[in-house]
Amino acid sequence: MKKSLFFLLAFVFILGSCDEDSNGTVTNDSPFAGCVASFEQNDDLEIVTFNLENFPKSGNTIMHTAELLEHLNADVVAVQEISNAGALNELANQMDGWEAVFTTSPTSYGQSLGYLFKATEVELLEESTQVWFEEDTYNFPRTPFVIKIKHRDSGMETMLVNLHLKAMGDDTSVGRRRTASTMLQEYIDTNHPDDFVIVLGDWNDELNEDKAIDDVFSNFSEASELYRFVDETIADGGEQYWSYPSWPSHIDHILITDEWFSYFESAMTIRADQCFEDYEDYISDHRPVVAVFDVD
Repeated sequence: MKKSLFFLLAFVFILGSCDEDSNGTVTNDSPFAGCVASFEQNDDLEIVTFNLENFPKSGNTIMHTAELLEHLNADVVAVQEISNAGALNELANQMDGWEAVFTTSPTSYGQSLGYLFKATEVELLEESTQVWFEEDTYNFPRTPFVIKIKHRDSGMETMLVNLHLKAMGDDTSVGRRRTASTMLQEYIDTNHPDDFVIVLGDWNDELNEDKAIDDVFSNFSEASELYRFVDETIADGGEQYWSYPSWPSHIDHILITDEWFSYFESAMTIRADQCFEDYEDYISDHRPVVAVFDVD
């Protein structure tokens, strides 16, 4: 798996300077073309988690974020720290063929969760949209937002669970993350034992035991026959690929259930800040993390 990761990271930087228009003509119009590749349509399934840091953080945030996500051309982006549905819808409206869905739960400290998805690539199964642990705002200060999507080309369906766990490194906050992790596993084990599930978002803690504040997600890593953090190779690698460079740390994770194991292809951090000087000022202090699945 580590070999696949570094091969795809190399692919990003080799092909990152090119983009294609609707006629397949190679262009270089995107400000992110120098360091971000574009995924192809009707091929793999690409799922992204992206903390957008108090979105929108400036007057130009929506424009620049739309440029980045359109260029990346993934299928679904789970986003955190969204101020309101209107801001998320405005972002989707600036991207051709994209739609947005915002959590039904109240925001916490002005931040909440949502999804952006490319409607030509995936279908939102709206009847399955829900929130988990809505009454437990202590362990889940941002209520997990769950949707179900169908990949149009392959017909595969999956649940997506968008997380933003408690921040900070004090003992109480660490304990709240540990409890939330245990509750998540118990809930999936009980209610979705045979479903395709992807849990992704800002987990606010690291996976590598040498770097983590505490091994709060050990319940998942110890159940390796049922769960896998697909970004573990990123967490164990060099800090230049971590999702939260200002700390630096890698705290944005993508967890899959065993139903996805044979389809998982690779994971990567999108280092758009390498070619966009004002990335943190206009977009986020986090980088997107992507998981790619071969669903052909």
